[in-house]
Parts: sequence; C-alpha cells; structure tokens
Amino acid sequence: MRRTAAVPGAFGGRDAGAPTELDPRLSAFRPDLADERLRRRVEAPRYVAGHEAIVTAGLVPVRREPSPDAPLDTFYQFGEPVLVFETGADYAWCQSLFDGYVGYVEARHLGSAPAPTHVVASMGSYRYAAPDLRSPVVDFLPRHSTVAVAETGLVTRGTEYARLERGGFVPLACLSPDPPHSPDLVVAAERYLGCPYLWGGKSFLGIDCSGLVQNAFRDLGTTVLRDTDMQRDSIGSAVAVGAIADLRRGDLIYIPGHVMIHAGDGAVIHADGGTMMVRRDGLAGLMQERHWTFAGFTVRRP
Repeated sequence: MRRTAAVPGAFGGRDAGAPTELDPRLSAFRPDLADERLRRRVEAPRYVAGHEAIVTAGLVPVRREPSPDAPLDTFYQFGEPVLVFETGADYAWCQSLFDGYVGYVEARHLGSAPAPTHVVASMGSYRYAAPDLRSPVVDFLPRHSTVAVAETGLVTRGTEYARLERGGFVPLACLSPDPPHSPDLVVAAERYLGCPYLWGGKSFLGIDCSGLVQNAFRDLGTTVLRDTDMQRDSIGSAVAVGAIADLRRGDLIYIPGHVMIHAGDGAVIHADGGTMMVRRDGLAGLMQERHWTFAGFTVRRP
C-alpha cells in the first residue's frame, strides 16, 4: 500500500507557472519554507535554493516529519544525490535527485563525496571494516548504490576487496563500472523473488510493491516515480483489458494501493503485503481469492 496525494509538481518537469496542484511528495514546500524553484507557485515566508549532498549510509529511512516515530515513506540509499533545504540538530529536510521524493532523514547520513567510479551490481554488498569477510560489518549497500573506489587489489582468503573513498571495504566482484542491467522488466523483478515485504522498502532486505516496480525499471536504465498512484498516472499508456488473455508480459496491473507485474502466461510478480514477501502468483487464483475484478484494475503498458 502507498499513500496518495495530488498531481506531481516541480520534479515532474511541469512548467513553473502551471496551475496544477503540487504534490508534497515531489515538491519541497511547508508553511514556513519552500524550494526556491517554487517561488511563483507557493507562498512561503522563506525560499531556499538547497545545496547538494549525497547519502552516506546504505539504507536511510525517509520520514514525513523530523522524528523517529513519524511515518516512513521510502528510503534513500548509499550514493544517492539529494538537495538539502534545511538541516536541524538531528534531521535534514531534502529531496532526492534520483526520483524527486521529499522527506526528512537523519542529518548524520548526509555528506559529500568524490564522483562515483562504480555501482553495486549484485543484489547488494556488505561493507566491511577491513578487507576480510570475518571483519565487522559496517553497512549494507543495496543494488544500484554508487561508490567511489580508492584502491583495489586487496586480497584476503581468496577474495579481492575494494577500499572506498568514504571508508570501508566491499568485495570487488559486487561492483561494476557500469549500472546493472536486466533484459526486461520481468527478469528484473524476478531477482527479488522471496524477499521480505517492507513498507517503503527498496532493497533485497525488504521491498514494497511500488519499490519493486521502481527497482525493476532501474535495471532497464529507466527512472519511474515511487508510489503506486504516481506510477499508475505516468508509466507507459493505459490499456483496456477485460481478460487475462489480453495481458502482455511486462504489463503493470494497478489496484488501489497495489501493483503487480504480469510475467506472462497468467502469472504476476508482486511484493505482497498479505503474505509479506515477493512472490509469483497465478492472477486468476488471486482474483478469485481476493474478489478482484478487471473493472477494478488499471493496466499500464510500458
């Protein structure tokens, strides 16, 4: 399930003078402060241009308010660039420059770094305190995390490690100079089969339904928006479907608060909140079990 809001705003590339309602998930504005780019669209006592930073921890919760008890909406990940509009004692209010999502993160997880040289191309990699698999684990870096490698050739127990500019060591075999790639959307989603469901999650350690879609598209070199309602209104084109036979491999099936990827032959892959895992299911059986009908589906064809 993903919360819904209004029309995507500044990050979606709309003209700054357009009268559409702004989406607070994609446009940084509050009663006391707003992104300088929204000056002609919202009234605020203060406007801030924001400064760039990167995320320096593997998985950083993005919350709706600057509190550990506030609702969690998504995660930023290691190396992700952000615009920071305000930094307090504990939290920073910022916007991802990857998918535009706005929220509060712990300020200690933001910093600066040299330009990345490699990407985590496996499903994820642990970052170790020393170039040794028996050394303490510092962090987990999910797939697509960008890193700056300072040194290679560090071999221990037959494993070669890379030393990162920001500290720590990762197995060199988990890194690539190029982003990871999958041949199509279904293959990309299948990589996460069996992963636990996690609200707001976007990694092998935990993922939700729209996070699965976003990560799968990322394997194709395409950035899509984060939440189900955003995706439903922006990915590909809507197609009329009245039977399972009308579906094509890679079609996205949306119902309120959920999305499934059609894998072909009447099967779907989805991060299922009912069983709390990423799974492959027969669509006909799901429809019967959960009393779904095609009238309640929105199908988008990328």
